[in-house]
Amino acid sequence: MTQRTTWQSIKTFFSPDTIPFLISQGAPRRLLPVGTLLIGMILGFVWAYIISPNVYIEAGPVHLSESWKEEFIKQVAWQFSVSGAAEAAQRALDGLGNAADILNNMLNKFANDPQLLPRLQAIQPFARNNPAELARITPSFFNSNLMPFLCVIGTALIIGGLVIFNMIIPFNMLIRRKPTTASTVVEGQEAERRRLIEEAKKKEAELAAAQAAQAAVSPVAGLTQISSFMSAYMMGDDFYDDSFSIETPSGEFLGETGAGISKAIGVGDPKKVTAIECFVFDKNDVRTVTKVLMSEYAYNDEALRAELAPRGEPVLAKVGETVYLETMSLIVQVQIIDLAYGSGALPPNSFFERMSIKLSAYQKAKSAPPLMPPAFDETQPGAF
Repeated sequence: MTQRTTWQSIKTFFSPDTIPFLISQGAPRRLLPVGTLLIGMILGFVWAYIISPNVYIEAGPVHLSESWKEEFIKQVAWQFSVSGAAEAAQRALDGLGNAADILNNMLNKFANDPQLLPRLQAIQPFARNNPAELARITPSFFNSNLMPFLCVIGTALIIGGLVIFNMIIPFNMLIRRKPTTASTVVEGQEAERRRLIEEAKKKEAELAAAQAAQAAVSPVAGLTQISSFMSAYMMGDDFYDDSFSIETPSGEFLGETGAGISKAIGVGDPKKVTAIECFVFDKNDVRTVTKVLMSEYAYNDEALRAELAPRGEPVLAKVGETVYLETMSLIVQVQIIDLAYGSGALPPNSFFERMSIKLSAYQKAKSAPPLMPPAFDETQPGAF
């Protein structure tokens, strides 16, 4: 059964339906150039080594194997014994490249041959090594049998590396000229984000009366606000995660506060955000305090509330709602200035279309350090 399953897996891998299936499941289309490159490499090897392999022509005596070079020298020796043409014998032996070495071996090999030995000795003065011819068969990096393979692999690595690099950092981002107009990020999503913040600032004034009524009983009553931030989420900002540094007017760092996506529901893009979490980090405290602003649907769903409970205290999100994040030395007031739900196939009031949040940071009053107790009774007032 295992062998059958493995064979079926192999056949599935080579099935023409595999690539369309992977694409339908979300496989990045940008990987297709890499697959095309690999297929091209395979077809190149098939063509170069099977369909149309290299054919070597115009080879010389230097390309003969050692045994055939011996036969070549025998023929030269017999011809010289008949014709006596020294120049022809010299030219023929020079073509071997290493005639002197081979002839010396033959003199030892055929020392007991009364017919061949004298003829070999006769051409010995013409036998010499020819480095120019030997260079034609001396292996090197550039004329080895591996060189075609290395060329293909090197080219594949360069092209493949460029393709992968382009997937990570597109080349047009590196070579394009700096635009004279505003960035498309500012003109698009960021511009909408800024518009929401401006609208939230206007709506904040409308909530001033309600804030004044709560001021007397709020945890920040009597405290001085040291910083204030406006954060806006809008549908489509799938990486919404604002973070702001809390600092004193003199520049002393106290901590951080912010808001980000806590939970999305449904499928597909953009994310359908049903909960946004607000946090505060205090440099003097080991805790990061978090509260989760939940949609009406999520707040009333026991399963979702239980899932998000570890992230922080659940809060039903509604316009004007104010919650407080308190640490050892900081209190952050979180107020929902604007909120709108999205519509679609999901349940009503289940995900946010937009939400604007004001984060106001307050520093708690520093208590005076306790007096050190006297070390000895005689140091107390009136001891002397």
